[in-house]
Amino acid sequence: MRRRIRVLIADDSAFMRKLLKRVIESEKEFEVVAEASNGEEAYQKYLRLRPDLVLLDVNMPGLDGLAAAKIILSNDPSAKIIIVSALGQEWAIEAAQRMGIKHYVLKPFKPKDLIEAVRKVLNE
Repeated sequence: MRRRIRVLIADDSAFMRKLLKRVIESEKEFEVVAEASNGEEAYQKYLRLRPDLVLLDVNMPGLDGLAAAKIILSNDPSAKIIIVSALGQEWAIEAAQRMGIKHYVLKPFKPKDLIEAVRKVLNE
């Protein structure tokens, strides 16, 4: 049996983390290995667990998602990250793209769109 794809979810909303986990784990090949409520926690858990994929919200207390993504990528340039945010502002999308993050899922999202983005990132 193939190893399941390990996912870290970072969002300051417990409701959103629960929703993201339900959508991700609705697909048998994915497993949520950790959740974080801010960027610092996400970074620490990334270092410890080295998940295959990180779903990051932009607006979080303390270290935001873009800052966390920057630190994660500086430590592991091959990290696969998807920004999942209600922030559809151009500056945030452009900042993510400058870091090499190609996928940005806007909230509210359709479960199939999120899964599609996850599969796309993992196949790059």
